[in-house]
Amino acid sequence: MMLGRSVGLTENELRSMGDTKMCDSFSEADLCVIEYSEQLTMNNVVSDEMYARLDKYFSQEQIVELSMTVGLSAMVNRVHATFKTDVDTDTKSYLASEGLA
Repeated sequence: MMLGRSVGLTENELRSMGDTKMCDSFSEADLCVIEYSEQLTMNNVVSDEMYARLDKYFSQEQIVELSMTVGLSAMVNRVHATFKTDVDTDTKSYLASEGLA
């Protein structure tokens, strides 16, 4: 949550990550990045169609950077899950306020 806020995501955008149709402030490029990130994280495979969509909005260099960012985030999340790292106080408070903790 803190990272999302630090890059300018709104509370509505943060809450809508699981269902992007609930948030009308995501641009088509944003939605493409979210879908790409989900495909890469969940399947470790990305379709040619997805790369074609990314190509509409981003340079090859930006797509590589996005891929590295998604991969690094996945690795960090796996390390935290493995060692059952506590989340920060702000995130705990947010999750509790949303009935998720």
